[in-house]
Amino acid sequence: MYHREADGKSRRHGYLQKMKQQTPAKTTNDAAKSKQRLIEELGSLRRKIASLEKAEVDRRRAEAARLESEEKYRNLVESTRDLIFIVSERGTYTYVNPQFERVTGYSVRDLIGRPFTFLVAPEHIEATIHRFKKGIRGEDTPPYEADLLNKNGERVPVEFLVTTRYDTAGTVGRAVGRFGIGRDITERRRAEETLKQQSRQLRILSARLSEAEESERKRIARELHDQVGQNLTVVGINLSIVKSKLSTEGMDLLQARLEDSMVLVEEITEFTRGLMSDLRPPDMDLLGLVAAIGWYGERFSMRTGVDVVVEGEEIHPRPTPDIENNLFRIVQEVLTNIGKHARAGCARIRTDVIDGMLRLVITDNGVGFDPSRAQKAEERGGWGLMTMAERAEAIGGRFLVESEIGKGTRVTVEVPL
Repeated sequence: MYHREADGKSRRHGYLQKMKQQTPAKTTNDAAKSKQRLIEELGSLRRKIASLEKAEVDRRRAEAARLESEEKYRNLVESTRDLIFIVSERGTYTYVNPQFERVTGYSVRDLIGRPFTFLVAPEHIEATIHRFKKGIRGEDTPPYEADLLNKNGERVPVEFLVTTRYDTAGTVGRAVGRFGIGRDITERRRAEETLKQQSRQLRILSARLSEAEESERKRIARELHDQVGQNLTVVGINLSIVKSKLSTEGMDLLQARLEDSMVLVEEITEFTRGLMSDLRPPDMDLLGLVAAIGWYGERFSMRTGVDVVVEGEEIHPRPTPDIENNLFRIVQEVLTNIGKHARAGCARIRTDVIDGMLRLVITDNGVGFDPSRAQKAEERGGWGLMTMAERAEAIGGRFLVESEIGKGTRVTVEVPL
């Protein structure tokens, strides 16, 4: 019994001695591990601090860049000559730039919170509201023009380009208003109106010139008929009488000269008749445009060998003499070009009236041409396309030439009656 207790005490003593020997080593190892973990955590903390410092530097740089960009944008918006504005989804002004104030005469205080229709001319309000609603629904709205009323009640024509602004922070795709740019086009409108007035004056002058030309043609044709034509007829009659009174003995040479003179008189008479017809077609005044075109087409065919087919009925009520004269001259010019350049075997001329519009169409089966070359030739004074276009414009019409190499040419003239 005693020996067993002594053995137990001995074993406990040995265990305690062993634990005393192991504890310092274990404590040293734990301390080393703790130190290593602390060093790693400090390193990680330093890296996080460095990352945060870098992020802060980047944020400050980005903020500085944003402020600089905003300053540039603000300077651009406030110094531009365009009208810039922002409208809320309710249709009220939330921003206008200084140029908007200068053009309209209203200050920012006058406009902020007011509906955008406040400045729009009455006749443009409905269409402007329609565009606004389309834009808020996300539909495209093309550029448009509308008049604004400034503070003095004067109209200011403006060309607008307006886009939709969307919510970037909340609901994606939700429209929050409209951003618009407008340009005062008063000077452009004035220039356009001046150009229109000059164009009208040019058409009036061209019409008067055409009338004067036709009057002069009539006068010359009448003079040729009354003086030259009649005198040539009398000369021909006199020569015939002289020839009949001459005896045949020894007069062969004299008779030959008389016969030659009579042939010359006949040729001059025929030439004079043709000249009178070219100056003023004989059927125009009595029968009308289509008859005159048909008559001229026959003479053209006889001279050139090109078949001319004229289609269409006389127009009732008859167009004004100015319209008839200019259309006839266009036909003359087109046929002349066909004879000179087209190498065509046939030309077709058709006149008809569709919905109050007189249409004249001339086609040929010739070689055709390149319209770009025709423009260059026109600049050198050939083909007369510009003259024909001016004649059509002088009577309020439209002139169109269509052609392709190897496929003939089509000339169309449309004139409102």
